[in-house]
Amino acid sequence: MKKIATISFAVCLSVAISAQTVQKISTAAGYQKQSYVNLSAGTEKQVANTAWDIAFTVYGQQDAGVFANESSGSSMGAPLPLVEIYDALTDNFNDQPDPAGLLDYPLFNKEKTWAYGAFNERRDPDNALDFGWGAYNPPTAEVIGNWVYVVKLRSGDYRKIKIESLIGGVYTFRYAHLDGTNEVVKTINKADHAGKTLAYFNLETNSVVDVEPASGGFDLLYCRYITELLDPGTMEYILYYVTGVLTGPGGKVAEADGVDPVTVAYADYQDSLHTALDVIGHDWKYFSGTAWSLDADRVFFLKTANDRVWKLQFIGFEGSTTGAAVLEKTDLGIISAVQDPAALGLGVTTYPNPVQEQLSVLLDIPATLAQNAQLQVMDLQGRIVLDQSFVLKEGFQVLQLSATSFASGMYVLKLQLPEQTVNLGKIVKL
Repeated sequence: MKKIATISFAVCLSVAISAQTVQKISTAAGYQKQSYVNLSAGTEKQVANTAWDIAFTVYGQQDAGVFANESSGSSMGAPLPLVEIYDALTDNFNDQPDPAGLLDYPLFNKEKTWAYGAFNERRDPDNALDFGWGAYNPPTAEVIGNWVYVVKLRSGDYRKIKIESLIGGVYTFRYAHLDGTNEVVKTINKADHAGKTLAYFNLETNSVVDVEPASGGFDLLYCRYITELLDPGTMEYILYYVTGVLTGPGGKVAEADGVDPVTVAYADYQDSLHTALDVIGHDWKYFSGTAWSLDADRVFFLKTANDRVWKLQFIGFEGSTTGAAVLEKTDLGIISAVQDPAALGLGVTTYPNPVQEQLSVLLDIPATLAQNAQLQVMDLQGRIVLDQSFVLKEGFQVLQLSATSFASGMYVLKLQLPEQTVNLGKIVKL
C-alpha cells in the first residue's frame, strides 16, 4: 500500500490590473478550502474541500477526463479524511470488490494536464482512443466504459463506480454500495457547463456542485493535492500531501530561480514556458526550524490562455493558522508568441465561415508539424470554449469541429502544438 506523507503550506495570489500590486488571500484555517483565481478580474472563488468528490472535463468535444478531489484540510499537521480512488480490478459492475485487496492499487491525479485525471490513469498513452475508464469508438464517436473503480468517501463509506459512456457530450455513470445496493445512475451534459473546465459531483448528496467561477474562468488554482517527492532519508520517491498552486486551463509557466526579481526579464524565459499544471507547485517556500521561509530570488512568469503575462513572486506566508500568504504580482500585458501558419509552411482553409453547426479546417501539413496537436476555439476574452485533440499527419488533412456547443459571436481558432501556438484566424458563429 502506498502511504501518503504530509507537507503543510499555503499559497496566495494577488491581482494586478496593469502594474505591480500586492494581495493577500486565504484558504481558511487549516487549508479548508480551494481557491479558483482570476487574475485579470482580481477575484477568487473559494470552495470547501468537502464540496465535491469527482469531476468530469466539459471544455471540448473529445475530452473525457475524470478527476478525483484530492483536497483535504489538515489538523495538527495531519490531513483530514479525503476521497480515495482505487482500481477495482474488474470490468464487471456486478462484482463485489474487497477494499482490503485494493490497497496496492490507488489512483491519483497527475497534476500535469486538465485532460486526464485519476480515472484516466489506466489508459495507454500511446493509444489516443484509450481514456482509461473507457475506449473511444471512431465509427460511433462514443466513449464506452470498460472498467470499475472503488471510491472511499470522507465518511469512510465505499462506493463502486463505473463511467458507462460519453455519448453526444453526455456522461452517464452509475455507482452503488459495494454489494450493489442503493444503485444510482446519473448523467452530466457538457452543454450545461459552457465556459467551464470541469463539472463537479458529490457522491454523498448525489448532486452536481457549482465550483468554478460563474464567468471568466480561472488562471490559478490554489489547493491541496498529492504528489511524488524524493525522500531525502531513503532517496526514494514517495507520495506526499502538499498545498500549492496549479496553472489554470490554457496557462503556461516558466520558473526563474536565482534572479533579481526587480530586473529579471520575461524575454529571457519565454522559451522555457511549460504547460504542466504544477510548475509553480509547492516548493517555493520551505520550513526552516520553527518558521516558514521564502525564496527571495525566485520568480514565476505565467502566460494565461489569452496571452497575458504575469510576473509572480511570493513575499509572505502565514501557514495553516490562517491559510493566508502574500504575492507580489506584475501585469506585463499581452505578449503573443503565436506563429503565422505561412511562416511554418502550414496551409489553412476554414469553411464555412461564418459557421452554424460544423466547421471544417483543411490543413496542408509539412513533415515538421506532423505531431500531436490541439485545435482550440477561444473567445475574445481568451477563454477556451472548444478544445479537441488530433494527430497531425503530413499532407492534406481535414479536421472537423462542432460549433453547436458555443454561443454566437467572433472567436479565434488556434492550433496548439507541444512547442508553439499557431494562429489559424478568426471564425464567426451565427
